[in-house]
Formats: sequence, structure tokens, C-alpha cells
Amino acid sequence: MTTGNVGHAKTVIFLGAGASAAEGAPVQGKLFHEYVLFERRALSHEINHHLVKFFRHFFGLDILDPHAETYSFPTFEEVLGILELADSQEEYFRSPSTGLERRHWDAAQIKRTRRALILLIAEVLDWKLRDEGSHHRRLLQNLNHLGKLERTLFLSLNYDIVIDNALLDLREEDNTGWDLDYGVNFTNVVMTSDRLDAQWHQPDPERSVLLLKLHGSLNWLYCPTCRALTLTPKEKRVCSLKWRPGDCCCHQCYAVSVPIIIPPTFFKAMSNFYLQQIWKRAEEELKQAERIVFCGYSFPDADMHVKYLLKRAEVNRTGSPPDVFIVNEHEGKTDEQRRMEKDRYLRFFRQKDRVHWTDLSFQGFAAEPQLIEDQARWQ
Repeated sequence: MTTGNVGHAKTVIFLGAGASAAEGAPVQGKLFHEYVLFERRALSHEINHHLVKFFRHFFGLDILDPHAETYSFPTFEEVLGILELADSQEEYFRSPSTGLERRHWDAAQIKRTRRALILLIAEVLDWKLRDEGSHHRRLLQNLNHLGKLERTLFLSLNYDIVIDNALLDLREEDNTGWDLDYGVNFTNVVMTSDRLDAQWHQPDPERSVLLLKLHGSLNWLYCPTCRALTLTPKEKRVCSLKWRPGDCCCHQCYAVSVPIIIPPTFFKAMSNFYLQQIWKRAEEELKQAERIVFCGYSFPDADMHVKYLLKRAEVNRTGSPPDVFIVNEHEGKTDEQRRMEKDRYLRFFRQKDRVHWTDLSFQGFAAEPQLIEDQARWQ
């Protein structure tokens, strides 16, 4: 290895929900079903009781019903979109009355419910993704073997730490391996790797792989008091906020930290200082990319922030347009889904002849990343 991910990468790999689904994560439409199954295995907690009341009152669903997994649940996008609109417009909902007492699902209740739903996401992903992430590991190993990893960066739309851990494992397997660079600085890092007790050190730009997590991560904790960002390597510490909040205190001011998790809605709040840095870096890298590979990403209408990012990078770039590859085949996908998905990509990018729809699944791409160049795999 001579150089790391210095300057701009030639290839940007987008990791959507389908990439994590290949490792066992539930897709968005199944999150509530998985939560119902998980909640019965979990200890009693006031957050669970709060969500029981919320689903009963807002959607007429009893998640404690033994047959609840057969319900038709709303999507996370619908549920959080309603709550975020109410919060932004400072409007409330009426709650069931008890006698002469009339209560409201006010701003505090709305914020509490939103926080509970974010912790629900974290808990379900922690439960479902206990394995090592074999496909992500295979992808990194193969890119490294082909000599392509040093000119590749990853943009992840997922909160889980599957790709993070795979990169750290690659470093441990190879003594000359790669540092993981998240594109932001954490308050609990040391400047070099010389200290034996260091959990994390500042990544070396000469031998680092850039991973930009556009929607946050389960191993990041943000202190709203002193604005410190703490990294918990290989640990989804956000999950501890529900059961052991004392484990999530800021190392600088000792206030309880909060997650940086941007849920799937049209109304994503991107005001966090660290996320703004990440999105700015992502735009700059996309402007210089020679190819963009979308893995497990259906290009949904709700992701307008991602589309805005891509369009800014496409229109404001000075060089030739990138080649775009879509890797999103999976079992059970219908021809109509393929047609609609392909249409969303083609109508968005202006250089239509550079958009290549492949017949590859994420698993297939991870096993042989060079296959995206095979025109026989384009459809």
C-alpha cells in the first residue's frame, strides 16, 4: 500500500437499507413488526408503556396483542412525519380523557414519543444485527485485494455499525491496514495510535478509508450541553440510553448525551453541526467521483435531502459526469418494482447513458465487485 484515501476518491459506494437487510436488518416497513416481537422478549420499561399508549391512541393498534405481528402497521415515515409536523407547527393532539380531566399530547409528549421511536430503531437493529456482517466484510476484503479500496469511499444511509466494524476488522487482519475516517472529529480520540489504552486515534490521511454516515450512527453520542461528540468503537452505545443512561454521560461536562439519528421522513432536521460537516464533505467528494455505486437503495421519494445532495454535486461539478451503477437486486422483487425503481434513477440523472442498472444483488457485488464493469450484467 503506498497511499491512502487522500484527496478525492474515484468511487463512491452508497449503502442503503438493502445492504443492511442482506445482513439481517429489517427493512423500514417491518420495523414495527420486529419491535412487537422484540418487546415481548424485553424487560418492562416505561418507554415501552408509552409506545403502547401511543399506538393505541393514534392508530388503534394494541402492540401487546398476541397476534400484533399480523397487524398492518404504519410506516416509520408516516409515524415520525406526523410527529415532526406537529412539533414544527407547535400543534398538539387530544388524548383520551379520564373523568373531568382532559389531557393533550403536547410538545413534551410529542418529543418524548419521537425519542422513544428513535430508541426503538436502535434496539431493533441491535437485536437483529448481532452477527459480524459477512457481506460487508467480503466487499472490503475484495476491494482491498483488487487494489481499489484506497480510491473508494462509503456514504452510508444506515445507522447500524456493520460497515464500521468490517473496516475495523480489516485493519486488525492486516498490520498495514486502514484507519477508519468518519469525516468529523470526536472528543474522545488521541492524536496517535501510540497509547496502549487508546480506543480510537486520529485517522492517518495516508492510510484511511472515508465513511460518511449521512443519517447518524448508533455508536455516536452527542452532548447538547457542550456539543461534544463521543465515539464508542464497535459498540452501539445509543442503545444504552434506554436501559443505562448513566453509561451515556458526556466525558467533558457529565450531561446525558443524545443520539445523532435522523429518521426516515420527508422532514429531516439537518441542523446538527457535525452532520452539516459530513454532508458538506459528501458533496465535495461526489463532485470528484468517477463512479457512484448505489447498493441496496431504491431511491425513494422521501429522501429529498439525498437527491438534493446528488443534484448539487452533479450540476456543480467541473469534470465529466460519473458513471452510476445500481446494485439492488433481491429475492422477491417484482418486475413492476424494478421498472419503477429504474425509472426513478433514469429520470433523475441528466446523463442517461451513464446510468447502468445491474442484475447484481449486494451479496453478488460484495463477492465480485468487478462485475459492475461487465456490460453483460447491465439491463
